Amino acid sequence: MAERNRGSANANGCERRGRRRRDAGARALRALATSALALPGVSSPARADAPPERAELRGGYSLYREDDLPGHRVEGGQASERYAIDILQLEFRTPLGARSDVGVNFVWETMSGASPISVSTANRVVMSGATIEEERIDVRGDANYYFDEGRLGGSFGVSTENDYLAVSLGVDGSRNVNGGATTLLGGLAMSFDEVDPTSGGPNGALASEDKQSYTVFAGIAQLLSRTAALQATATYRYSTGYLSDPYKQAFVGGGPLAESRPDQRNQVAVLVRARKHFEQVNGTLHGDFQYAFDDWGINAVTLELAWHQSVFEALRLVPQFRYYSQSQADFYDTFFPGPTAPRHFSSDYRLSPFGAFTYGLRAETNFRGMWRTDWDVAISYDRYVSDADLALGSVGVEHPGLVAYHLVSVRLTGRF
Repeated sequence: MAERNRGSANANGCERRGRRRRDAGARALRALATSALALPGVSSPARADAPPERAELRGGYSLYREDDLPGHRVEGGQASERYAIDILQLEFRTPLGARSDVGVNFVWETMSGASPISVSTANRVVMSGATIEEERIDVRGDANYYFDEGRLGGSFGVSTENDYLAVSLGVDGSRNVNGGATTLLGGLAMSFDEVDPTSGGPNGALASEDKQSYTVFAGIAQLLSRTAALQATATYRYSTGYLSDPYKQAFVGGGPLAESRPDQRNQVAVLVRARKHFEQVNGTLHGDFQYAFDDWGINAVTLELAWHQSVFEALRLVPQFRYYSQSQADFYDTFFPGPTAPRHFSSDYRLSPFGAFTYGLRAETNFRGMWRTDWDVAISYDRYVSDADLALGSVGVEHPGLVAYHLVSVRLTGRF
């Protein structure tokens, strides 16, 4: 499967209105709890403790474009195009009685472009050459049952493309305690993937391989005051099987070899999120901090800030900024002098040390009662740039294939 930034092009917030009317503080707590870590195969964590009052139909389109690689970074000296990805997303959700709802989510993704294969001994990127054309279809369904002070949900999903198949399932839930001021969160997910590399890849025809991942998370969301809330979440993921990229190579002793990664990976992430509403200006500050590490040697920190400003009754502007930094994997290098290959080795830029920042702006508005339907419209733009100089630690040699991209998204939601 060719590399990509899947999550970045699929950022879709979900805001649901419960049947029970709570005070403003409880609504703020539920909104914070809803933003728990999104896990493959797990329905949205900690929804409001009642299904939506009406059926909801959501449609979205995202345009993702990576910057070209300049000639001085590419083996051969010619600039190279990278990925262009178009994403169409449809979601439908409807209540079933007073205590349950079901939903289905469909994603159609098309992509084309060239991908880095390896890094030459001159520290230049070797590209895939011919344009890669791929299509991905992802379908997921979920169901939730709501108790007086909690929710239990489950989901099942299938994602397929020309060389990849993934089946995921999961359960999650939430429980309100302390008079509704505290919400306990938890869930687990499983994913079973099959990789079937195409024969036209740089490593030739490879046998079909399997991998599995198991994820568990637990967290707590606490209402601090009528206008402030805090959430802490811990996530553990275990992956096993074929964890290499069949389309990546590394130069070992002057020649390219198919990369080799460990067949197991343990990952831990701790996320803290805070929300503070300022009534004087009718705006809300969102702050997130995450620390993550794994047994491949990668340590990463993420800091994200966003300001949700209501300009008029029907208009909200959300400027946002995100900073990310990671160290390199133990078995990463731009090339390996040899003469023999180590047990594990990779030159994939995603395992290299680097820092990155994202800045963007989202605008949201609504139209009530149009054609007997309430509509929400959102449009956003994000710019992502990565560079070794942005890393927290010192980087000896920057990977020449670090990515930069533009992302434009439009979302339309109708409730009827």
